[in-house]
Amino acid sequence: MSRKIGVSRTRQKSSGEVREESAAARRTGHVMLLDLPVESACQPPSDVVEVDDAVRVVLEIPGVPAASVQVRVLGNRIEITGEKTPDFPAGETSFLCLERIFGRFRRAFEVRGSVNLGEVSARMANGILVITIPKIPERRGRERRIPVTAG
Repeated sequence: MSRKIGVSRTRQKSSGEVREESAAARRTGHVMLLDLPVESACQPPSDVVEVDDAVRVVLEIPGVPAASVQVRVLGNRIEITGEKTPDFPAGETSFLCLERIFGRFRRAFEVRGSVNLGEVSARMANGILVITIPKIPERRGRERRIPVTAG
């Protein structure tokens, strides 16, 4: 089961509001991202932002160096994998509380719509990974004159 990106879950909504938001998420800029379920020790939180010329997937992965993160495009799917290694000595460490999550992580998004998956870029700074997926200019609805030749 996949989850459509863009539907807010911050407050309880009526079924009509949810239907309207889901329809808007499918229509917005003719681009849709589906958050695909994957087996992983953890899944970093993500935001998906649409701007005029691109869609950006923003993942929060503090404590993970850029060298430990891989971003791949496989068909119409973007996969992000990496590993957050423990920052404490191995062995006889005794914790009173351990809430941070360590280990391998993986996120996958299926991308549908007018985007250029051949030009995807990724940038990481201060524990924030930003994946930019450029949009393809909309070609439908634009007027194009066709010359009429005699003969």
